[in-house]
Amino acid sequence: MSNSPPAIYILYGDDEFAIHTFVNDFKAKLGESASVDMNVSTLNGASTSVEKLTSLTHAMPFLSKRRMVILENPLALAKGASQRKKFLANLESIPNTTACVLKIERSLKTSHWLLKWAKAQGKRVFVKALSLPQGAGMTRWIQKQAQTSGGEFTNQGASRLAALVDENPRLADQEIEKLLAYVNYERPVTAEDVELLTPDVRPGDVFAMVDAISYKNGEKLLRLLPRLLEENPPLHWFGMIIRQFRLLLQVKEMLNEDAGANNLSIAKKLGVHPYPIKKLIPQAKFFSLKDLEQIYHQLLEIDEAMKTGELEHTLALDMLIVALTT
Repeated sequence: MSNSPPAIYILYGDDEFAIHTFVNDFKAKLGESASVDMNVSTLNGASTSVEKLTSLTHAMPFLSKRRMVILENPLALAKGASQRKKFLANLESIPNTTACVLKIERSLKTSHWLLKWAKAQGKRVFVKALSLPQGAGMTRWIQKQAQTSGGEFTNQGASRLAALVDENPRLADQEIEKLLAYVNYERPVTAEDVELLTPDVRPGDVFAMVDAISYKNGEKLLRLLPRLLEENPPLHWFGMIIRQFRLLLQVKEMLNEDAGANNLSIAKKLGVHPYPIKKLIPQAKFFSLKDLEQIYHQLLEIDEAMKTGELEHTLALDMLIVALTT
């Protein structure tokens, strides 16, 4: 048993791109794509039950050594002492033939009850914090991603790209591939290359989009969208919207915990610049916490459908606009 792989994987932090990448890499290790599809299940803690989780995690894998159950928003299944006890009892009974992945797309304190429980479980539980890279960390992240893809960035090139994509790994990953193709992988990408090919994607237009969503002003959003799509493809804007609503959700949670919180205190806790938080605070007041959670999970579902080819990108963006403004 000591050599058995973990049965539970807890991934937490505000870097949803890193969490998504970890899960996809894990899936790839399960085997051929046909058998993987039959051995992977995804649940959302806000819309499932512990009984359903138990049923899936205790099922035997089909033509594979292991099956995988991905539980998004797992903390929603553990509200209150009795629910938490029931939830943890399920996790402790999961067989090693199942890898149960808990995706928590926000930061947790080391004193959080789930992390304390995980520590007591030893090697049966794998825990990984995945936080957004910032500053020099984002520059290093870009250079590492480029190396993984078989290319290279100069320090200045990586630093400039980090600034232009607002330290957003998902958007940076798209730009890295484009820039490496531009230099044909034959030389390092420079700051001049980045200036030539990468638009400034910092939040101005995204705030306008979220403003329109918060007022349910679909007409304004539909007028804004064609101009935005001339500048960047749908996947670019979708990534920005996901990031914006993740921040809105975090800001709303902190405002609910402390009505006196301001942009400086919230920015410090989130590890981001105070300026965008100052603009997010009034936006957050237009949404309830429940509404933001529902929107964010809706975004993630559409994002998954886009990545798996179930939805064409422009159609997905149109559907999202209709859903959020009607």
